[in-house]
Amino acid sequence: MAEDRNREELVSLLSDMPNIKGKNLYIWGTGNTAELYREGLKRLTDEGFMIKGYCDNNPDKWGKFFDDKEIISPKELGKRDSVCVLICSPQKRVVIAVGSQLDHSGIDWYHIDEVIFKTHKEDILACYDLLEDLESKKIYKEVIKCRMAGVYPDIEYVNEKQYFAVPSHMGKNPKEVFVDCGAFVGDSIEKYMWERDGGFQKIIAFEPDPGNFTAMEHRVDRLKKEWNIKDGAIELYPYGVGAKSVIGRLERNAGNNGLGSKMTERSWDEKATADPGKEECRIVALDEFIEEPVTFLKADIESYEYNMLLGAKDIIEKYRPLVAVCIYHNGVDMYSVPLLLKSMVPEYKMAVRHHSVEMDDTVLYAWIE
Repeated sequence: MAEDRNREELVSLLSDMPNIKGKNLYIWGTGNTAELYREGLKRLTDEGFMIKGYCDNNPDKWGKFFDDKEIISPKELGKRDSVCVLICSPQKRVVIAVGSQLDHSGIDWYHIDEVIFKTHKEDILACYDLLEDLESKKIYKEVIKCRMAGVYPDIEYVNEKQYFAVPSHMGKNPKEVFVDCGAFVGDSIEKYMWERDGGFQKIIAFEPDPGNFTAMEHRVDRLKKEWNIKDGAIELYPYGVGAKSVIGRLERNAGNNGLGSKMTERSWDEKATADPGKEECRIVALDEFIEEPVTFLKADIESYEYNMLLGAKDIIEKYRPLVAVCIYHNGVDMYSVPLLLKSMVPEYKMAVRHHSVEMDDTVLYAWIE
């Protein structure tokens, strides 16, 4: 059977354990991808998966710190004992170039996802086994394979209907309460309106980036006029979403028009430090913020999806909404998000679809039959 062949291929991909025992692990790269891996790597520390430090070719970063760990030069890396480097990049050209550089220096290395996936083989296989349909199993296997190799999936694996790609998420429900976490500029709200022919009870959207939020307000004003939407049916909040209610800090990608803006957390009463690259933002837990019976929960929040689910545990267990949540931001989410959601509602059916020609936009879908 095709399903068995996909599983056999996945088992084979994950079989050879990386030689990292007793090694000092360094992550290569301190850019956007490394930022996205922060939250996932935090969850691995209890397993003994400890990162010693970071390395980067950019001399402006040497001697500084990333996630409280020192950033060192390649030359300094070569002086350290028992080093193994995890290359943190989704781009094949970067993996090839850095891998060649490390080979020349005689330093062991792996792609970071290869290490994460192979050391969590049973979790990956458990996720594969809980998927409902053959297409999901094939896509999940292929995405795991591509992430390990640092290459992009073939076009045949790409589905254009992001967040609405499976039958359970396509139907119309005039009583639907749609919660959009990471609403960006309102593009997913507009997609939702077209999918539902403007029929719903309420939309509650969260977007912490001020520029994106303003753009979303303009779009929603237009949509309300075009679709004759009543006042109060769409609520917009300039907040991030996480495991608990805190004051966080927002970081925008320079020159990226707000795409991929990310949050970090700190306590409510801690005063903000001067940092021109970051600004304060409020993060809320959905269980503490939303009173409505949520029926559709969507999230694309730059590695905070797992935290968001923790902060929405009561909503998820009580209302068992449709879920469309991104799992692509870091390798840990590829297995930890599905397993967390399944632990909350064992009755959930699950599917996976990929919605980009690159390594972006892998989405987990969950529903109750």
